[in-house]
Amino acid sequence: MHDDGRERLLHHLLREQASRQPDKAFLTQDTRTFSYAQAEVATNRLACGFAGLGVVKGERVVVMMPSGIDMALVWFALCKLGAIMVPVNQSYRGAILLHQLNTSDAGHAVLHAESLSPLLELGERLARFRHVVLLDGDVASAAQASALGEVHAFESLFAIDATARMPPVDVWDPMAIFYTSGTTGPSKGVLYGHGQAYASAVPMALPMAADDVLYFFSPMHHVALPVLFGAVLIHGASIVLRPSFSVGHFWSDVRRHRVTTVMMLGAIANFLYRQAPGDDDRDHALRKVLMVPLLKDLDGFCRRFGCEVFTWFNMTEVNTPIHSDGFNLVDHRSCGRVRVGTSARLVDANDRAVAEGQVGELVLRTDAPWELNLGYWREPEKSLEAVRNQWFHTGDLFTRDKDGNFYYVDRLKDAIRRRGENISSFEVEEEINQHPAVLESAAVAVPADESEDEIKAVVVLRPGAALAEIDLVRYLMPRMPKFMIPRYVQIVAEPLAKTPTGKIRKGPLREAGSTGCWDGTAANEQAGG
Repeated sequence: MHDDGRERLLHHLLREQASRQPDKAFLTQDTRTFSYAQAEVATNRLACGFAGLGVVKGERVVVMMPSGIDMALVWFALCKLGAIMVPVNQSYRGAILLHQLNTSDAGHAVLHAESLSPLLELGERLARFRHVVLLDGDVASAAQASALGEVHAFESLFAIDATARMPPVDVWDPMAIFYTSGTTGPSKGVLYGHGQAYASAVPMALPMAADDVLYFFSPMHHVALPVLFGAVLIHGASIVLRPSFSVGHFWSDVRRHRVTTVMMLGAIANFLYRQAPGDDDRDHALRKVLMVPLLKDLDGFCRRFGCEVFTWFNMTEVNTPIHSDGFNLVDHRSCGRVRVGTSARLVDANDRAVAEGQVGELVLRTDAPWELNLGYWREPEKSLEAVRNQWFHTGDLFTRDKDGNFYYVDRLKDAIRRRGENISSFEVEEEINQHPAVLESAAVAVPADESEDEIKAVVVLRPGAALAEIDLVRYLMPRMPKFMIPRYVQIVAEPLAKTPTGKIRKGPLREAGSTGCWDGTAANEQAGG
């Protein structure tokens, strides 16, 4: 029988679950809840509203909204139209924001009122949208002040008849453009397909069941959106939303909503584990934790909180290719084994397989089509470079043991992960280099106290210029989000060492760590901040 792929479309799964269990809670945020049926109806109406503004299949729509129910509804509506969502971090501003908005070539935008000012500050450099949908703002005032495009109230899109016919959408169609960290240039837009979304969600769904309640606090401008929502939809489970992670609210939310499942990326598990133990540490329903990376004292974490842990390796361009066998972890270091239907190799710089136990770059391909990314948006050369010799090159280094267990080693790229965000060192450097006193700079990752990375900036000043570290940080603060501000700054007199092709040698800068650097956190504490 021919597989039309509909069962691998997440918005089709929403329709199926709305038919099977219409009254079951699907989305909850604070006191607001949407059942499966309510979500299906609302996203149908919203899709028709977008269609009424001229949004068509394949068109890009910028979305700058807080994570939550409304953004989820927008995403499903655009999926039903076959439009391509371009989610943009609300913290972005300046050149970083301009790059993502203009390269996406979007004709429409959905903006929270707080996102208007950063866009208007870009002035004539920003290409005009045909239509702007505004959430939580004064439409009349925005329309008068805005040079962005024709402004509409978000609520007005729901007032259109929801019986209009939606275009056919297939697994090979693009769903979104997720911008991921650039290392030798600005951030690249990963063209993320419907088939990739479903495939990426399957490993998360394996340990789950229909009675699970998943707690979602990850940024929705990341691929956590399709991965976690997809896992919930596969089972017809429920999801509880919070716009961002909060240590203070975590356990109260878990208890209040009877949360059973959660994803803990980066330092989150460490933040929770370092809280003072309490008599109620096991007084909750949480039993299933996806943790990446695994804590060193994983057994202690599981004993204290009464849960089981599974893990994986994933990135924006791929399909969660490596994961643990449910909660049966090989040890506390392995990411797991290759998933069924995906092939993986570890190779050297010339794509030759490395020996067992040796470090190599992870390269991938899949048995079924459309389970990896569809390329980098409008960057065909980078797309071809990533898929060499018929294998997708992840840029990440691993080792593999005799039993096929994979161990993450490091990244080839210069991207930095800090506070749950992937950061382009190139973009940090671009902003630093705009300071009139700066000749050149290099941004590198150094170890953080809580895991993940801190940012170290090594800066060379122009001849005769003077600049204090704190003044550089103050210069950067209005120009980039807080998580991109370097913690460590080192101002040096000599030009930075270069490769024969003129690139800065970052290896020695990383290896030196934070020794001898000005520490912004320490300076803030000394000042009583």
